[in-house]
Amino acid sequence: MPALSAAEIIKRAEKIRDYQKLSPTSSERLHINRGRQLMYELLKDVFGDPLVAPSKAYTGDWEMLFTNVGAEAIQTAITLQQQVVQQKNIDEQQRKIELVLLKLATHTNNQVKAMLLNTGADFLSMKNPGDISPEGLLRRLENEISKGPTPPEGQNVFTWQTVLEQQTLSGLKAWIGYEIGVLEYQINNAVAKTEKEKVNFELAILKNKLAYLQQILRLLPE
Repeated sequence: MPALSAAEIIKRAEKIRDYQKLSPTSSERLHINRGRQLMYELLKDVFGDPLVAPSKAYTGDWEMLFTNVGAEAIQTAITLQQQVVQQKNIDEQQRKIELVLLKLATHTNNQVKAMLLNTGADFLSMKNPGDISPEGLLRRLENEISKGPTPPEGQNVFTWQTVLEQQTLSGLKAWIGYEIGVLEYQINNAVAKTEKEKVNFELAILKNKLAYLQQILRLLPE
């Protein structure tokens, strides 16, 4: 298809920006997902399929990458595309528009990540200790937060499963407590956004991750 004009890109980006005014809560999930879909369609029309490595496109579109791999893969694709745009031999005005579009895509991606964490924390808040096994909570932790805790400086990365196997439940709870402390420090020291920037999705990710880990800790058996 012919390349989109700058005016068309801006017009569609402004429509997406309206969805970015929504707070990343589970109650806004349908609307936020619609904004995400519009963003993916625009990224596809401007850049083609997402990159999963330098010069290597995903064998599917942006929506498929999100569905099959997740939001972190989308952010990797955005970062790789930014590098390509910086190196392309194009008009500087076009380069500026494309970079702004990719910045907007990062904003949408952070909104989605924060919303998913909020949804997960809401789900866990409705459960009682014993409703989900430690193994089930571990799987949720790996899939929705990270594969492992933040390693101390100088130590190798390790998984939550390794913590449970080697340090038992008490060790797992201690590491989750450590992660909670790190998040509380980051939140307390976060730089406030200006009024113009409105919703701070990066801060929302931290706060929603904190709420999620607090629920996991609550549900783990004594």
